[in-house]
Amino acid sequence: MPQSTSLSDADERVLRHLERAGADYPALVAANTGLHIPLVERRVAALADRGLVEAATAEEIYRVTDAGRRALAPDSTAADDAAPASTATDGGHLDE
Repeated sequence: MPQSTSLSDADERVLRHLERAGADYPALVAANTGLHIPLVERRVAALADRGLVEAATAEEIYRVTDAGRRALAPDSTAADDAAPASTATDGGHLDE
């Protein structure tokens, strides 16, 4: 099935922060991106489902994956590991 790489503003902010930080807790991602913690938690879970971030430890510290870096690339039209998504009311995507 074709895979979508479209990122919401929140998704991109989370990925860019994790790319810079290496790995971080969702609460610190929220503090450093200006997003609310519940939104970051939802977006990180959705990004993890799409293979764009992964848990770095059992403590829910996330880091961006190679697929996440490809999704951030300006010329990105598809990623190998991203799942189809539809827009969610929180500015992210609902993976179904």
